[in-house]
Amino acid sequence: MPLTFARFLPRAELRNLPALAPETARRLVSGATIERTRQREQQQVERRAAADQAKIESRLSTTEGQVRTVLKELRAPKPEKLRVLLLGASSEGDLRIGREQQRIRAAVQSATHRDLIELDAHPAATTDVFLDALPRFRPHIVHFSGHSAQDLIFFEKDEDDFHEKADVSAGAFARAIAAVDEKPLLVLLNSCHSAAQTTNLIDTVPFAIGMSDSIGDVDAITYAARFYAAIAEGQSVQGAHLISQAAVEMNGLPGHDLPTLTCAPGVDPAATKLVTPPPA
Repeated sequence: MPLTFARFLPRAELRNLPALAPETARRLVSGATIERTRQREQQQVERRAAADQAKIESRLSTTEGQVRTVLKELRAPKPEKLRVLLLGASSEGDLRIGREQQRIRAAVQSATHRDLIELDAHPAATTDVFLDALPRFRPHIVHFSGHSAQDLIFFEKDEDDFHEKADVSAGAFARAIAAVDEKPLLVLLNSCHSAAQTTNLIDTVPFAIGMSDSIGDVDAITYAARFYAAIAEGQSVQGAHLISQAAVEMNGLPGHDLPTLTCAPGVDPAATKLVTPPPA
């Protein structure tokens, strides 16, 4: 019997064990066994809790790493030219679409990093032109000049004479942007009441710019030309937006506060440059 008790009792108690009654000895052994079992169970609970906490911390670390990767990719210098798709539509001929695209091209050509930007301009864009250009040209920026409403964008039809505009819902336009494998980084809707559409667009693209109200033709042209000039000089998205608003105001135009920049969650427009020159 003493050999059996030795697995559970301290030596001091074992020396006194022969003097104990058998029932008392059994109770001592049973109590020691229960205590040992309780300690083992407590240790197992603590180990499981520690393992669960480690898993949670690992998931958090992985998520933070993914966010940092996304931001790093947005900020990283681009090894290819910034491709800008310029779409214009004025089926009734009441907007100076050609003038706007000419001003944008001139602004880019006079910029320091003009060789890092490629423009694809369509002054009489139809929906087919838009849909063909998305997978073919793979634009980083989609720029639309024309008429719009809070939930509509108006393209042209494939007609030579002045004609009624082609209505496209904001949802259909956003779904077309989302459909391509290589999605744009920025959509700029240089058209009236288009700021309402930017909320849906940033589900797909990091940045979207729209107009919060009706904007004059000269205001829109001034904003667009200065925006691409700043982008071509290596300014951030936010910097280009703010200096373009300032350009409208400094030209004595009333619509400087109409262009509205909207960003996807977790993206910093002040830290994102769409044109970065290669290392010297």
